[in-house]
Amino acid sequence: MSRFSRNEGLFGAEGQKLISATTVAICGLGGLGSHLAQQLVYLGVRRFILIDFDVVTNTSLNRLIGAVEADVIAATPKIEVAARLILAVRPDAEISKEPVRVADPAAEALLAEADIIFGCLDKDVHRLELMAIAADRQTPYFDLASDVVGEGEERYYGGRVVLCDGRGCLVCLPEVLDREAIARERLDPAQAEVHRRIYGIDEDALEGTGPSVVSINGVVASLAVTEFAVMVTGLRSPVVQLTYRADCGVVTKSADRGDSDCLYCDGFSGSRGADAEATDRGPSPQSHPPGH
Repeated sequence: MSRFSRNEGLFGAEGQKLISATTVAICGLGGLGSHLAQQLVYLGVRRFILIDFDVVTNTSLNRLIGAVEADVIAATPKIEVAARLILAVRPDAEISKEPVRVADPAAEALLAEADIIFGCLDKDVHRLELMAIAADRQTPYFDLASDVVGEGEERYYGGRVVLCDGRGCLVCLPEVLDREAIARERLDPAQAEVHRRIYGIDEDALEGTGPSVVSINGVVASLAVTEFAVMVTGLRSPVVQLTYRADCGVVTKSADRGDSDCLYCDGFSGSRGADAEATDRGPSPQSHPPGH
């Protein structure tokens, strides 16, 4: 039996060939992105583009798939951990990588080679930058987020996956991006200082890292990989937005629709498959999405 015979039981041999022929880009190889790299290579993806400027630290070891203590000592770039993991599973994999931010020209040049882009970034301003790059190239873009939000009885935790393919995006779908946070992140140092004096906000606290749990990241990544698989193989039309509420133990499909006049969605519209109709979103119970 072939290596991917169990996959072919669902996707068929032709579907498996389509997966292998797809070049994927993963931007952000931390807790979410490392799960993606592992699952995609097991799924059968052979060509990867990896983009992340960060290195492994001690706090990475609770969630970074493939990282070990020696990587902390060596300050190993996260893209190298992902590349090592991919090659361990599939030695014939083709990997292009850049240790830079997504807006760097070197990253943009590599992203032009991708058939599908995954974003696993911490800040909404960078999510927006990456989505703009994908829309400009008419490349389908999966945006992943996980988070723990609120306190006490109002606390919720989980994550979400948004597929930007012309039916909706991070800008026109409601409650996905934190616009106030984006505005703060775009301030230059002098403006940020004025903002701090006026509003009394501790910018260091705003930049702090929040909770991140390996199992929650794994669920969110699995949702994204499954939507990728059904999209590439044509098994069904992928869902635009899925929300995982770990505090409730449920996954919901959003019924929200994008804006027909959205410029980003106009860019993505050329990337949609013939069966990717807006009606595929379908009604579902609504929940407040974590990670925005």
